Amino acid sequence: MWRLRALVLAVTLGVCATGCVGCPRALLEGELVPDGSGGLGVRTLERGVTPVIWRDGVGIGHDGDELVLTNQLGLPIAHEGEFVRMAGGVPGDDHTFSACGPIAVQASATPTR
Repeated sequence: MWRLRALVLAVTLGVCATGCVGCPRALLEGELVPDGSGGLGVRTLERGVTPVIWRDGVGIGHDGDELVLTNQLGLPIAHEGEFVRMAGGVPGDDHTFSACGPIAVQASATPTR
């Protein structure tokens, strides 16, 4: 019986060591805008334009003259000017937001709460 408990504990610790790193709980929401360096950031009323490091699988593309966030297949998921909301955090001192998890998108830059 003790071997079974030891095995369950070892598996639990191993899984948590590799998969229990969660998404930080900070929230960034605002208008998706060019960040001045060829990418897309989020403009908020409080902080101006916040540069964003987008999660794996999210890229930046073009739809005509407009920048867009794209999924793994290169399909647009959010366009410049749309209101976006995402979780993440600011891991360093440069105020760049590191996004993780899903990105919620509204067509209007004004939130409808």
